[in-house]
Amino acid sequence: MSFMRRNPSLAGTTLRRRRVLLGAVTALFAGGCMSLEVQNRDVPELEDVFSNGPNLESSVGLTFRVFWGVTQGARTNATFPVRQFSALAEITTGTTESVFEVIQEPRVAYNNVDAGQWFGRKPWYDLYEVIATESDALRALDRGVRVGTVNATTPDGADTPRARVFSRFMLGISQIYLGIIYDSAFVSDEKTDFATYQYQLSPYKDVVAAGIANVEKAIADARLAPTNFTLPLEWINQQTITRDELIRIMNGYVLRGLVYQARTPAERAAVDWNRVITLTQAPNVITRDFGQQADQTKSGTTSAGLQYTQLSSDARMDNHLLGPADTSGAYQRWVALPNEQRNAFDVRTPDRRIHGAAGPTVRGKYFERLATQTMSTLRGTWPFSNYRGVRYGTNFYQTGFIPTMTLVEMDMLRAEAFLRTGRPADAIPLINRTRVTNGELPAIAATATTTVGTLPTCVPRTETGACASLLEAMLYEKRIELHAIEQILHWADWRAFGKLPRGSLIQLPVTGRELQTLGRPVYTYGGANPGSAP
Repeated sequence: MSFMRRNPSLAGTTLRRRRVLLGAVTALFAGGCMSLEVQNRDVPELEDVFSNGPNLESSVGLTFRVFWGVTQGARTNATFPVRQFSALAEITTGTTESVFEVIQEPRVAYNNVDAGQWFGRKPWYDLYEVIATESDALRALDRGVRVGTVNATTPDGADTPRARVFSRFMLGISQIYLGIIYDSAFVSDEKTDFATYQYQLSPYKDVVAAGIANVEKAIADARLAPTNFTLPLEWINQQTITRDELIRIMNGYVLRGLVYQARTPAERAAVDWNRVITLTQAPNVITRDFGQQADQTKSGTTSAGLQYTQLSSDARMDNHLLGPADTSGAYQRWVALPNEQRNAFDVRTPDRRIHGAAGPTVRGKYFERLATQTMSTLRGTWPFSNYRGVRYGTNFYQTGFIPTMTLVEMDMLRAEAFLRTGRPADAIPLINRTRVTNGELPAIAATATTTVGTLPTCVPRTETGACASLLEAMLYEKRIELHAIEQILHWADWRAFGKLPRGSLIQLPVTGRELQTLGRPVYTYGGANPGSAP
Protein backbone atom coordinates (compact mmCIF):
# COMPACT_ATOMS: atom_id res chain seq x y z
CA MET A 1 0.00 0.00 0.00
CA SER A 2 1.30 3.47 -0.82
CA PHE A 3 0.33 6.93 0.32
CA MET A 4 -0.25 9.03 -2.80
CA ARG A 5 -1.09 12.68 -2.35
CA ARG A 6 -3.73 13.87 -4.82
CA ASN A 7 -4.44 17.60 -4.73
CA PRO A 8 -7.17 19.06 -6.93
CA SER A 9 -5.42 22.44 -7.03
CA LEU A 10 -3.90 23.97 -10.10
CA ALA A 11 -0.80 22.54 -11.75
CA GLY A 12 1.25 25.50 -10.56
CA THR A 13 0.68 24.37 -6.99
CA THR A 14 1.19 20.81 -8.13
CA LEU A 15 4.59 21.70 -9.57
CA ARG A 16 5.66 22.97 -6.17
CA ARG A 17 3.85 20.77 -3.70
CA ARG A 18 2.30 17.63 -5.20
CA ARG A 19 4.18 14.79 -3.59
CA VAL A 20 4.21 11.11 -2.74
CA LEU A 21 4.02 10.65 1.04
CA LEU A 22 5.46 7.36 2.05
CA GLY A 23 5.92 6.82 5.81
CA ALA A 24 6.93 3.21 6.27
CA VAL A 25 6.76 2.81 2.53
CA THR A 26 9.02 -0.20 2.10
CA ALA A 27 6.84 -2.43 4.24
CA LEU A 28 3.64 -1.00 2.78
CA PHE A 29 4.84 -1.41 -0.79
CA ALA A 30 5.63 -5.06 -0.16
CA GLY A 31 2.04 -5.53 1.00
CA GLY A 32 0.79 -4.77 -2.52
CA CYS A 33 -2.52 -3.25 -1.46
CA MET A 34 -4.48 -0.47 -3.11
CA SER A 35 -3.30 3.12 -2.75
CA LEU A 36 -4.65 5.36 -0.01
CA GLU A 37 -4.87 8.98 -1.07
CA VAL A 38 -4.22 11.60 1.60
CA GLN A 39 -3.65 15.33 1.68
CA ASN A 40 -0.23 16.79 2.41
CA ARG A 41 -0.54 19.11 5.41
CA ASP A 42 2.67 21.07 5.49
CA VAL A 43 6.11 21.50 3.96
CA PRO A 44 8.19 19.81 6.72
CA GLU A 45 6.23 16.59 6.17
CA LEU A 46 6.91 16.89 2.47
CA GLU A 47 10.62 17.42 3.01
CA ASP A 48 10.81 14.36 5.26
CA VAL A 49 9.80 12.17 2.32
CA PHE A 50 12.95 13.11 0.42
CA SER A 51 15.33 13.28 3.38
CA ASN A 52 16.60 9.70 3.17
CA GLY A 53 17.42 7.17 0.50
CA PRO A 54 14.75 4.50 1.13
CA ASN A 55 11.87 6.98 1.08
CA LEU A 56 13.22 8.80 -1.95
CA GLU A 57 13.72 5.58 -3.88
CA SER A 58 10.20 4.40 -3.11
CA SER A 59 8.65 7.72 -4.19
CA VAL A 60 10.61 7.58 -7.45
CA GLY A 61 9.39 4.07 -8.16
CA LEU A 62 5.71 4.84 -7.61
CA THR A 63 5.46 7.38 -10.40
CA PHE A 64 5.34 4.95 -13.30
CA ARG A 65 1.93 3.80 -12.05
CA VAL A 66 0.67 7.38 -12.14
CA PHE A 67 1.95 7.77 -15.70
CA TRP A 68 0.43 4.41 -16.63
CA GLY A 69 -2.91 5.68 -15.38
CA VAL A 70 -2.83 8.40 -18.03
CA THR A 71 -1.70 6.25 -20.95
CA GLN A 72 -3.69 3.08 -20.18
CA GLY A 73 -6.52 4.19 -17.94
CA ALA A 74 -6.10 3.14 -14.32
CA ARG A 75 -6.41 4.59 -10.84
CA THR A 76 -9.28 7.03 -10.11
CA ASN A 77 -11.63 7.82 -13.03
CA ALA A 78 -10.00 5.05 -15.04
CA THR A 79 -12.03 5.55 -18.21
CA PHE A 80 -10.47 9.00 -18.68
CA PRO A 81 -8.76 9.85 -20.99
CA VAL A 82 -8.43 6.52 -22.82
CA ARG A 83 -12.05 6.01 -23.90
CA GLN A 84 -12.26 9.51 -25.35
CA PHE A 85 -8.96 9.22 -27.23
CA SER A 86 -9.91 5.76 -28.49
CA ALA A 87 -13.23 7.06 -29.81
CA LEU A 88 -11.63 10.15 -31.39
CA ALA A 89 -9.13 7.83 -33.11
CA GLU A 90 -12.03 5.70 -34.38
CA ILE A 91 -10.61 2.60 -32.71
CA THR A 92 -13.64 2.05 -30.48
CA THR A 93 -17.11 3.55 -30.63
CA GLY A 94 -19.79 4.21 -28.04
CA THR A 95 -22.83 6.23 -27.02
CA THR A 96 -22.15 6.92 -23.35
CA GLU A 97 -22.26 10.62 -22.48
CA SER A 98 -18.54 11.10 -21.77
CA VAL A 99 -17.59 9.54 -25.12
CA PHE A 100 -20.43 10.98 -27.18
CA GLU A 101 -19.46 14.47 -26.00
CA VAL A 102 -16.32 14.38 -28.17
CA ILE A 103 -17.51 12.27 -31.14
CA GLN A 104 -21.05 13.50 -31.78
CA GLU A 105 -21.76 14.57 -35.37
CA PRO A 106 -21.43 17.32 -36.22
CA ARG A 107 -18.58 17.87 -33.76
CA VAL A 108 -19.15 20.52 -31.09
CA ALA A 109 -16.83 22.60 -28.91
CA TYR A 110 -15.34 20.70 -25.99
CA ASN A 111 -16.70 21.90 -22.64
CA ASN A 112 -13.54 23.10 -20.91
CA VAL A 113 -15.02 24.88 -17.93
CA ASP A 114 -17.86 23.10 -16.09
CA ALA A 115 -17.53 20.68 -13.20
CA GLY A 116 -16.13 17.26 -14.03
CA GLN A 117 -14.45 17.32 -17.42
CA TRP A 118 -12.03 14.59 -16.40
CA PHE A 119 -11.01 14.00 -20.00
CA GLY A 120 -8.95 17.19 -19.96
CA ARG A 121 -8.20 17.40 -16.25
CA LYS A 122 -6.97 13.90 -15.43
CA PRO A 123 -3.91 13.70 -17.73
CA TRP A 124 -2.94 17.29 -16.90
CA TYR A 125 -2.84 16.85 -13.12
CA ASP A 126 -1.52 13.29 -13.13
CA LEU A 127 1.41 14.13 -15.40
CA TYR A 128 2.28 17.10 -13.22
CA GLU A 129 2.09 14.82 -10.19
CA VAL A 130 4.90 12.79 -11.75
CA ILE A 131 6.90 15.89 -12.72
CA ALA A 132 6.62 17.39 -9.23
CA THR A 133 7.62 14.18 -7.48
CA GLU A 134 10.62 13.54 -9.71
CA SER A 135 11.75 17.15 -9.54
CA ASP A 136 11.76 16.89 -5.73
CA ALA A 137 13.67 13.62 -5.93
CA LEU A 138 16.31 15.15 -8.21
CA ARG A 139 16.66 18.17 -5.89
CA ALA A 140 17.21 15.84 -2.96
CA LEU A 141 19.84 13.88 -4.87
CA ASP A 142 21.56 17.15 -5.77
CA ARG A 143 21.55 18.05 -2.05
CA GLY A 144 23.44 14.84 -1.31
CA VAL A 145 20.77 12.33 -0.34
CA ARG A 146 22.23 8.93 -1.10
CA VAL A 147 20.39 5.78 -2.10
CA GLY A 148 21.59 2.25 -1.38
CA THR A 149 24.75 0.99 0.28
CA VAL A 150 27.29 3.67 1.15
CA ASN A 151 30.86 2.45 1.56
CA ALA A 152 34.33 3.03 0.20
CA THR A 153 33.39 1.44 -3.11
CA THR A 154 30.10 3.35 -3.53
CA PRO A 155 30.52 6.55 -1.48
CA ASP A 156 27.57 8.23 -3.25
CA GLY A 157 25.26 5.27 -2.65
CA ALA A 158 25.15 2.12 -4.76
CA ASP A 159 21.65 2.84 -6.07
CA THR A 160 21.87 6.62 -6.44
CA PRO A 161 22.62 6.45 -10.20
CA ARG A 162 19.57 4.25 -10.73
CA ALA A 163 17.29 6.62 -8.81
CA ARG A 164 18.64 9.62 -10.69
CA VAL A 165 18.20 7.98 -14.10
CA PHE A 166 14.66 6.82 -13.42
CA SER A 167 13.62 10.20 -11.97
CA ARG A 168 14.92 12.03 -15.02
CA PHE A 169 13.27 9.48 -17.33
CA MET A 170 9.85 9.81 -15.70
CA LEU A 171 10.07 13.60 -15.67
CA GLY A 172 10.96 13.62 -19.36
CA ILE A 173 8.26 11.26 -20.62
CA SER A 174 5.63 13.18 -18.65
CA GLN A 175 6.67 16.34 -20.45
CA ILE A 176 6.60 14.51 -23.79
CA TYR A 177 3.03 13.37 -23.20
CA LEU A 178 1.91 16.83 -22.08
CA GLY A 179 3.19 18.07 -25.44
CA ILE A 180 1.50 15.26 -27.36
CA ILE A 181 -1.87 15.90 -25.69
CA TYR A 182 -2.10 19.65 -24.97
CA ASP A 183 -1.53 22.75 -27.07
CA SER A 184 0.76 24.18 -24.37
CA ALA A 185 1.99 23.42 -20.87
CA PHE A 186 4.36 24.55 -18.12
CA VAL A 187 7.96 23.43 -18.44
CA SER A 188 9.78 22.91 -15.14
CA ASP A 189 12.29 20.59 -13.52
CA GLU A 190 14.48 20.40 -10.43
CA LYS A 191 16.25 23.65 -11.36
CA THR A 192 13.06 25.71 -11.45
CA ASP A 193 12.96 28.51 -8.85
CA PHE A 194 9.31 28.85 -7.88
CA ALA A 195 10.01 32.08 -6.02
CA THR A 196 10.39 33.76 -9.41
CA TYR A 197 8.53 31.32 -11.71
CA GLN A 198 6.00 33.13 -13.90
CA TYR A 199 3.90 30.10 -14.93
CA GLN A 200 4.45 30.86 -18.57
CA LEU A 201 2.83 28.33 -20.88
CA SER A 202 5.12 26.96 -23.59
CA PRO A 203 3.84 25.70 -26.98
CA TYR A 204 3.63 21.94 -27.41
CA LYS A 205 6.74 21.66 -29.57
CA ASP A 206 8.83 23.27 -26.85
CA VAL A 207 7.27 21.04 -24.19
CA VAL A 208 8.09 17.91 -26.21
CA ALA A 209 11.61 19.20 -26.88
CA ALA A 210 12.15 19.71 -23.13
CA GLY A 211 10.91 16.19 -22.46
CA ILE A 212 13.16 14.67 -25.11
CA ALA A 213 16.13 16.57 -23.68
CA ASN A 214 15.42 15.17 -20.21
CA VAL A 215 15.06 11.61 -21.51
CA GLU A 216 18.30 11.98 -23.48
CA LYS A 217 20.03 13.19 -20.32
CA ALA A 218 18.68 10.14 -18.49
CA ILE A 219 20.12 7.95 -21.26
CA ALA A 220 23.50 9.66 -20.95
CA ASP A 221 23.45 9.29 -17.15
CA ALA A 222 22.51 5.61 -17.48
CA ARG A 223 25.47 4.97 -19.75
CA LEU A 224 27.76 6.59 -17.18
CA ALA A 225 26.40 4.47 -14.34
CA PRO A 226 29.15 2.23 -12.91
CA THR A 227 27.09 -0.96 -13.11
CA ASN A 228 24.36 -2.45 -15.29
CA PHE A 229 21.68 -1.92 -12.63
CA THR A 230 18.26 -3.60 -12.56
CA LEU A 231 15.04 -1.81 -11.63
CA PRO A 232 13.17 -3.03 -8.53
CA LEU A 233 10.26 -5.30 -9.47
CA GLU A 234 7.69 -2.92 -7.96
CA TRP A 235 8.68 0.05 -10.11
CA ILE A 236 7.30 -1.39 -13.35
CA ASN A 237 5.23 -4.12 -11.86
CA GLN A 238 7.02 -7.49 -11.81
CA GLN A 239 9.30 -6.63 -14.74
CA THR A 240 13.03 -7.29 -14.57
CA ILE A 241 14.53 -4.37 -16.50
CA THR A 242 18.27 -3.82 -16.69
CA ARG A 243 20.04 -0.55 -17.36
CA ASP A 244 20.65 -1.43 -21.00
CA GLU A 245 17.02 -2.44 -21.47
CA LEU A 246 15.89 0.80 -19.85
CA ILE A 247 18.04 2.74 -22.31
CA ARG A 248 16.26 1.02 -25.19
CA ILE A 249 12.87 1.79 -23.62
CA MET A 250 13.90 5.42 -23.18
CA ASN A 251 14.84 5.55 -26.87
CA GLY A 252 11.31 4.37 -27.59
CA TYR A 253 9.86 7.34 -25.72
CA VAL A 254 12.18 9.70 -27.57
CA LEU A 255 10.80 8.18 -30.78
CA ARG A 256 7.28 8.80 -29.59
CA GLY A 257 8.05 12.42 -28.84
CA LEU A 258 9.57 12.93 -32.27
CA VAL A 259 6.72 11.31 -34.19
CA TYR A 260 3.49 11.66 -32.23
CA GLN A 261 3.65 15.38 -31.48
CA ALA A 262 2.65 16.16 -35.10
CA ARG A 263 -0.79 17.75 -35.47
CA THR A 264 -1.05 17.71 -39.28
CA PRO A 265 0.12 15.67 -42.26
CA ALA A 266 2.67 18.40 -43.01
CA GLU A 267 4.13 18.21 -39.50
CA ARG A 268 4.25 14.41 -39.69
CA ALA A 269 6.08 14.55 -43.02
CA ALA A 270 8.60 16.98 -41.50
CA VAL A 271 9.65 14.58 -38.72
CA ASP A 272 13.37 13.74 -38.72
CA TRP A 273 12.78 10.33 -40.28
CA ASN A 274 16.48 9.54 -40.60
CA ARG A 275 16.74 9.83 -36.84
CA VAL A 276 13.74 7.52 -36.53
CA ILE A 277 15.58 4.96 -38.65
CA THR A 278 18.59 5.17 -36.33
CA LEU A 279 16.50 4.80 -33.18
CA THR A 280 14.59 1.79 -34.56
CA GLN A 281 17.69 -0.29 -35.27
CA ALA A 282 19.94 -2.29 -32.97
CA PRO A 283 21.29 -1.59 -30.43
CA ASN A 284 18.94 1.34 -29.87
CA VAL A 285 15.53 -0.34 -30.16
CA ILE A 286 13.70 -2.55 -27.67
CA THR A 287 14.22 -6.30 -28.07
CA ARG A 288 10.99 -7.36 -26.34
CA ASP A 289 7.61 -5.81 -25.66
CA PHE A 290 7.58 -3.37 -22.75
CA GLY A 291 4.75 -3.23 -20.20
CA GLN A 292 3.86 -4.47 -16.76
CA GLN A 293 2.00 -7.22 -14.94
CA ALA A 294 -1.63 -6.43 -14.23
CA ASP A 295 -2.64 -6.83 -10.60
CA GLN A 296 -6.13 -5.94 -9.39
CA THR A 297 -4.74 -5.23 -5.92
CA LYS A 298 -2.28 -2.61 -7.21
CA SER A 299 -3.59 0.69 -8.48
CA GLY A 300 -2.02 1.79 -11.74
CA THR A 301 -1.24 -1.63 -13.19
CA THR A 302 -4.36 -2.56 -15.19
CA SER A 303 -5.67 -1.04 -18.43
CA ALA A 304 -9.11 0.41 -19.04
CA GLY A 305 -8.06 1.05 -22.62
CA LEU A 306 -7.46 -2.64 -23.26
CA GLN A 307 -10.59 -3.56 -21.32
CA TYR A 308 -12.87 -1.40 -23.45
CA THR A 309 -11.76 -3.07 -26.69
CA GLN A 310 -13.13 -6.34 -25.30
CA LEU A 311 -16.59 -5.30 -24.22
CA SER A 312 -19.75 -6.57 -25.88
CA SER A 313 -21.78 -3.53 -24.83
CA ASP A 314 -21.01 0.17 -25.29
CA ALA A 315 -17.39 0.17 -26.46
CA ARG A 316 -17.27 -1.89 -29.63
CA MET A 317 -14.65 -1.69 -32.37
CA ASP A 318 -15.19 1.25 -34.70
CA ASN A 319 -16.17 0.53 -38.30
CA HIS A 320 -13.35 2.80 -39.45
CA LEU A 321 -10.88 0.39 -37.83
CA LEU A 322 -12.13 -2.79 -39.52
CA GLY A 323 -13.84 -1.35 -42.59
CA PRO A 324 -10.69 -0.86 -44.71
CA ALA A 325 -10.31 -4.68 -44.74
CA ASP A 326 -13.75 -5.17 -46.33
CA THR A 327 -13.76 -6.45 -49.92
CA SER A 328 -17.55 -6.57 -50.41
CA GLY A 329 -18.13 -2.83 -50.76
CA ALA A 330 -20.13 -2.66 -47.52
CA TYR A 331 -17.70 -0.25 -45.91
CA GLN A 332 -17.77 2.15 -48.86
CA ARG A 333 -21.58 2.03 -48.92
CA TRP A 334 -21.66 2.76 -45.18
CA VAL A 335 -19.25 5.70 -45.57
CA ALA A 336 -21.40 7.16 -48.38
CA LEU A 337 -24.54 7.24 -46.23
CA PRO A 338 -25.54 10.28 -44.19
CA ASN A 339 -25.00 9.69 -40.48
CA GLU A 340 -28.68 9.32 -39.67
CA GLN A 341 -28.90 6.33 -42.05
CA ARG A 342 -25.81 4.47 -40.89
CA ASN A 343 -25.99 1.26 -38.89
CA ALA A 344 -23.78 -1.72 -38.10
CA PHE A 345 -22.65 -3.88 -41.03
CA ASP A 346 -20.69 -7.09 -41.57
CA VAL A 347 -17.11 -6.97 -42.81
CA ARG A 348 -16.17 -9.61 -45.39
CA THR A 349 -12.44 -9.94 -45.75
CA PRO A 350 -9.55 -12.37 -46.27
CA ASP A 351 -7.91 -10.85 -43.15
CA ARG A 352 -8.12 -13.69 -40.65
CA ARG A 353 -7.69 -11.36 -37.72
CA ILE A 354 -11.25 -10.14 -38.36
CA HIS A 355 -13.12 -13.33 -39.15
CA GLY A 356 -12.42 -16.97 -39.93
CA ALA A 357 -12.18 -18.55 -43.37
CA ALA A 358 -15.73 -19.93 -43.19
CA GLY A 359 -17.34 -16.49 -43.23
CA PRO A 360 -17.99 -13.23 -41.40
CA THR A 361 -19.81 -14.83 -38.47
CA VAL A 362 -16.78 -16.97 -37.55
CA ARG A 363 -14.54 -15.54 -34.86
CA GLY A 364 -11.25 -14.13 -36.11
CA LYS A 365 -7.90 -14.11 -34.36
CA TYR A 366 -8.38 -10.62 -32.91
CA PHE A 367 -12.09 -9.79 -33.30
CA GLU A 368 -15.47 -11.45 -33.21
CA ARG A 369 -18.86 -10.60 -34.65
CA LEU A 370 -21.69 -10.35 -32.13
CA ALA A 371 -25.21 -11.40 -33.08
CA THR A 372 -26.96 -8.71 -31.05
CA GLN A 373 -26.63 -4.98 -30.55
CA THR A 374 -26.64 -3.55 -27.02
CA MET A 375 -25.99 0.16 -27.53
CA SER A 376 -28.83 2.61 -27.03
CA THR A 377 -30.55 4.02 -30.10
CA LEU A 378 -31.23 7.35 -28.38
CA ARG A 379 -28.23 8.97 -30.04
CA GLY A 380 -28.74 7.29 -33.39
CA THR A 381 -27.47 4.06 -34.91
CA TRP A 382 -24.44 5.52 -36.69
CA PRO A 383 -22.00 4.54 -33.89
CA PHE A 384 -23.20 0.91 -33.98
CA SER A 385 -20.72 -1.88 -34.68
CA ASN A 386 -21.01 -5.66 -34.75
CA TYR A 387 -17.50 -6.29 -33.44
CA ARG A 388 -15.48 -6.51 -30.26
CA GLY A 389 -11.88 -7.45 -29.60
CA VAL A 390 -10.96 -10.93 -28.37
CA ARG A 391 -7.20 -10.96 -28.80
CA TYR A 392 -6.67 -10.40 -25.07
CA GLY A 393 -9.66 -12.43 -23.95
CA THR A 394 -13.10 -11.20 -22.99
CA ASN A 395 -12.67 -10.84 -19.23
CA PHE A 396 -13.74 -7.50 -17.74
CA TYR A 397 -10.85 -7.65 -15.27
CA GLN A 398 -7.33 -7.73 -16.62
CA THR A 399 -4.64 -10.14 -15.57
CA GLY A 400 -1.28 -11.09 -17.01
CA PHE A 401 1.23 -8.96 -18.88
CA ILE A 402 -0.12 -5.78 -20.48
CA PRO A 403 2.14 -4.30 -23.18
CA THR A 404 2.47 -0.58 -23.71
CA MET A 405 5.37 -0.40 -26.19
CA THR A 406 5.80 -3.23 -28.66
CA LEU A 407 8.14 -4.56 -31.31
CA VAL A 408 5.31 -4.09 -33.82
CA GLU A 409 5.11 -0.37 -33.03
CA MET A 410 8.85 -0.05 -33.58
CA ASP A 411 8.57 -1.97 -36.88
CA MET A 412 5.76 0.29 -38.09
CA LEU A 413 7.63 3.46 -37.13
CA ARG A 414 10.64 2.13 -39.01
CA ALA A 415 8.50 1.21 -42.01
CA GLU A 416 6.99 4.68 -42.04
CA ALA A 417 10.45 6.20 -41.90
CA PHE A 418 11.56 4.12 -44.90
CA LEU A 419 8.47 5.07 -46.88
CA ARG A 420 8.90 8.75 -46.13
CA THR A 421 12.57 8.67 -47.14
CA GLY A 422 11.94 6.94 -50.47
CA ARG A 423 12.88 3.38 -49.47
CA PRO A 424 9.71 1.27 -50.02
CA ALA A 425 11.71 -1.93 -50.60
CA ASP A 426 12.96 -1.66 -47.00
CA ALA A 427 9.51 -0.90 -45.61
CA ILE A 428 7.57 -3.72 -47.29
CA PRO A 429 9.13 -6.64 -45.36
CA LEU A 430 8.27 -4.90 -42.08
CA ILE A 431 4.64 -4.41 -43.12
CA ASN A 432 4.43 -8.00 -44.37
CA ARG A 433 5.53 -9.47 -41.02
CA THR A 434 2.15 -9.04 -39.36
CA ARG A 435 0.13 -8.81 -42.57
CA VAL A 436 1.12 -12.31 -43.68
CA THR A 437 1.74 -14.14 -40.41
CA ASN A 438 -1.21 -12.79 -38.42
CA GLY A 439 -3.60 -11.60 -41.10
CA GLU A 440 -2.87 -14.43 -43.54
CA LEU A 441 -3.07 -11.85 -46.33
CA PRO A 442 -0.95 -12.09 -49.48
CA ALA A 443 2.44 -10.47 -49.09
CA ILE A 444 2.85 -7.07 -50.68
CA ALA A 445 5.17 -7.56 -53.64
CA ALA A 446 8.75 -6.60 -52.92
CA THR A 447 8.73 -4.46 -56.06
CA ALA A 448 5.60 -2.48 -55.12
CA THR A 449 6.08 1.26 -55.06
CA THR A 450 2.61 2.77 -54.66
CA THR A 451 -0.25 0.42 -53.66
CA VAL A 452 -0.73 -2.89 -51.87
CA GLY A 453 -2.06 -4.72 -54.92
CA THR A 454 -4.90 -4.61 -57.43
CA LEU A 455 -8.66 -4.90 -57.36
CA PRO A 456 -10.67 -6.97 -56.61
CA THR A 457 -8.42 -8.71 -54.05
CA CYS A 458 -6.41 -5.91 -52.41
CA VAL A 459 -6.57 -5.24 -48.65
CA PRO A 460 -6.75 -2.66 -47.20
CA ARG A 461 -8.84 -0.24 -49.24
CA THR A 462 -9.64 3.44 -49.03
CA GLU A 463 -13.08 4.91 -48.35
CA THR A 464 -13.55 5.19 -52.11
CA GLY A 465 -12.77 1.50 -52.65
CA ALA A 466 -9.35 1.98 -54.23
CA CYS A 467 -6.39 -0.18 -53.21
CA ALA A 468 -4.56 1.52 -50.34
CA SER A 469 -1.13 3.08 -50.63
CA LEU A 470 1.85 1.52 -48.89
CA LEU A 471 1.69 4.23 -46.23
CA GLU A 472 -1.99 3.51 -45.63
CA ALA A 473 -1.22 -0.23 -45.47
CA MET A 474 1.38 0.48 -42.78
CA LEU A 475 -1.16 2.50 -40.78
CA TYR A 476 -3.79 -0.23 -41.17
CA GLU A 477 -1.38 -2.85 -39.81
CA LYS A 478 -0.45 -0.61 -36.94
CA ARG A 479 -4.05 0.06 -35.95
CA ILE A 480 -5.16 -3.57 -36.23
CA GLU A 481 -2.14 -4.98 -34.40
CA LEU A 482 -2.07 -2.32 -31.66
CA HIS A 483 -5.79 -1.60 -31.35
CA ALA A 484 -5.76 -2.24 -27.59
CA ILE A 485 -2.50 -0.44 -26.81
CA GLU A 486 -1.99 3.26 -25.94
CA GLN A 487 -5.08 4.96 -27.31
CA ILE A 488 -3.43 8.38 -27.08
CA LEU A 489 -0.99 7.29 -29.79
CA HIS A 490 -3.77 6.09 -32.09
CA TRP A 491 -5.37 9.53 -31.80
CA ALA A 492 -1.98 11.13 -32.52
CA ASP A 493 -1.62 8.97 -35.65
CA TRP A 494 -5.17 9.67 -36.83
CA ARG A 495 -4.77 13.46 -36.57
CA ALA A 496 -1.33 13.42 -38.22
CA PHE A 497 -2.66 11.45 -41.18
CA GLY A 498 -5.55 13.91 -41.56
CA LYS A 499 -8.14 11.24 -40.75
CA LEU A 500 -10.07 12.97 -37.96
CA PRO A 501 -13.58 14.12 -38.91
CA ARG A 502 -14.02 17.88 -39.33
CA GLY A 503 -14.23 19.71 -36.02
CA SER A 504 -12.51 16.97 -34.00
CA LEU A 505 -10.05 17.76 -31.24
CA ILE A 506 -6.49 17.62 -32.58
CA GLN A 507 -5.19 18.78 -29.20
CA LEU A 508 -6.62 19.59 -25.80
CA PRO A 509 -6.72 23.10 -24.36
CA VAL A 510 -5.11 23.80 -21.01
CA THR A 511 -7.76 22.58 -18.59
CA GLY A 512 -10.27 25.31 -17.75
CA ARG A 513 -9.85 24.95 -14.01
CA GLU A 514 -6.16 25.75 -14.44
CA LEU A 515 -6.91 28.80 -16.57
CA GLN A 516 -9.47 30.11 -14.09
CA THR A 517 -7.06 29.75 -11.18
CA LEU A 518 -4.41 31.63 -13.13
CA GLY A 519 -6.90 34.36 -13.97
CA ARG A 520 -6.62 33.69 -17.69
CA PRO A 521 -9.41 33.42 -20.28
CA VAL A 522 -10.93 29.99 -20.73
CA TYR A 523 -10.77 28.75 -24.32
CA THR A 524 -11.41 25.47 -26.10
CA TYR A 525 -11.25 23.50 -29.34
CA GLY A 526 -13.66 21.34 -31.29
CA GLY A 527 -16.57 22.13 -33.56
CA ALA A 528 -16.08 25.36 -35.47
CA ASN A 529 -13.32 26.65 -33.20
CA PRO A 530 -9.94 27.41 -34.80
CA GLY A 531 -7.35 24.75 -34.02
CA SER A 532 -9.75 21.85 -34.65
CA ALA A 533 -9.58 19.25 -37.43
CA PRO A 534 -10.23 20.89 -40.82
